[in-house]
Amino acid sequence: MKIKSIKIKSQILALAVLVGLGACSLTNGVPIPTATNQKLASAFEMSRNFQHKRMPMPHLQEPQSSNIATTLPENTQGSENWAGYINTPNTGESYKSVSGSWTVPSISANQPDAVAAQWIGLGGVSSSDLLQMGTIEEIENGQPVAKVFWEELPSTAQNVMTVPIGATISASIAPSTDSSSTWTLTFTINGNTPSQTIPPVTLSSDYAQEIGTSAEWISEDPSNQNGQLYPLANMGSITYHSAMVNGQSLKSIGNVQPVALVSQSGNVLIAPSELGSDGESFSTNVVNSATNTGTGQGYRRNRSQRFPSSWIHISITQGSQDDGFVWTWEF
Repeated sequence: MKIKSIKIKSQILALAVLVGLGACSLTNGVPIPTATNQKLASAFEMSRNFQHKRMPMPHLQEPQSSNIATTLPENTQGSENWAGYINTPNTGESYKSVSGSWTVPSISANQPDAVAAQWIGLGGVSSSDLLQMGTIEEIENGQPVAKVFWEELPSTAQNVMTVPIGATISASIAPSTDSSSTWTLTFTINGNTPSQTIPPVTLSSDYAQEIGTSAEWISEDPSNQNGQLYPLANMGSITYHSAMVNGQSLKSIGNVQPVALVSQSGNVLIAPSELGSDGESFSTNVVNSATNTGTGQGYRRNRSQRFPSSWIHISITQGSQDDGFVWTWEF
């Protein structure tokens, strides 16, 4: 990283900043993208707008497992917002379907700003495209509430319906049998198909190709529509069953990658278990308080590695040379 400083006149400062930031605004010194898509700017039925950002694989790190009593699965990698399992296809192959089931957890009412989510999805690892569905838990009026959601990144998550705490959710994502461009996202609650459903989703061929690059079964710390993480609720232990991709068990196809949710200091907050003997079941377990992943305002400031590569981080301080300023930037 190279740092440069130049002296500029104060009259030029405002114009230079606007040019440098483009379509960004500044919140506490952090560039926040301005919503240009109506879907991004809209308010859905959820009490907060959630977005389940992809996990940037290049920024995975080895977690420090010394703070937990259990042993992490071999080759576990760390993420600031995901825990669970990722599966990537072998060269020349693509994924067309993913499915799984889990029990909706309860979260503590003592964490009024905290949120947790569980989901299955396609894409979002080596691609910014991600199609997913699952459940999300938050506190409303002092009580834990769970909702089924679905999301087609980069759009914001959309609420489908409220579901009981403790219910078993079985979810599936796959192309429609009638059209390769139409995809169906279906779910059952305790084995029953609800009256509220997710409408068929039309995907472009490029989008369908991109999401075929990975499949996921994830417990997550969700982020808001500006990409800022909420405080993570204590969801306890989540057991995933029937984790299938392209109709085969998670373990029997492609390349399997366990992922732990870690703090910025590298301590494990949520750990994945080993895969079960059936090759399609595992659990994610909270092993450390994770509420410090967010701030008292309900989210944590975004991190620089999450910024698009085209953004420039700019800091401005008053200089002591004449009547000008010192403009320092990083790239």
